[in-house]
Amino acid sequence: MLEYKDKRVVISLDDDLSIYRIENKYLIDLNKANLIKNDLDKLLDNDLHNAENGYMVRSLYFDTINNKDYYNKLSGTSYRIKIRLRVYDFDDKKCKLEAKIKRGNNQHKVSIAITKSDAKKLINLDYSVLLKYIKKSEYAIYLYKTMVLGCYKPVSLVEYKRIAYIHHINDTRLTLDYDIRYSESTYDLFNKDAILTPVDSGEFIVLEIKYNGKLLSYISNILKKYKLTRTAYSKYCSSRPNFYDYLG
Repeated sequence: MLEYKDKRVVISLDDDLSIYRIENKYLIDLNKANLIKNDLDKLLDNDLHNAENGYMVRSLYFDTINNKDYYNKLSGTSYRIKIRLRVYDFDDKKCKLEAKIKRGNNQHKVSIAITKSDAKKLINLDYSVLLKYIKKSEYAIYLYKTMVLGCYKPVSLVEYKRIAYIHHINDTRLTLDYDIRYSESTYDLFNKDAILTPVDSGEFIVLEIKYNGKLLSYISNILKKYKLTRTAYSKYCSSRPNFYDYLG
């Protein structure tokens, strides 16, 4: 089984970010995940943030007042957006506010670093805190306008463990995400004792492959070797089962 040792991971939150990539996802069982991990250990570099066996990721997802982003994902709309606050350590003084814009398989992610105090205000629907970042970031005004016009609000908290691999060619990045847990009622991003529920029985791992241009041949060979099939799996949508049941 994949192991994770809870160690402090320091990830820089000082820089704004804009990334264009192709992103593909695969659901794999634990046995296959361990075999793939062994292959990746030989082929790619470990992400510097991996500590011994990965690192924690916690995200607070926002959606519009009428849950437009959720419905767009369920319906497979070719153009859709997802907004979240993200931290990697509860003691960080800053966190990332990110927007992932999807056009088919192509993804554009923009993010800005905001202070913990401003993140807490944003969680309480004070969008105005983003205005102070406009002079520092070209993405702040986009995030501000998007959240105000859509009346965005926090809807789900998601935490998981990630093992990441990188390769400098084609900006390639592979991640193995597991122990995915959620809450639809707790939105305190910085509460390390938040009560979270597993999204599944822990029987699968999410493999994400992100790259620009063409996928490296020895990575595509791994996909063929283990007969992996792409999926449209979404951690965000999986973190809202109660809302989904309400719709039914």
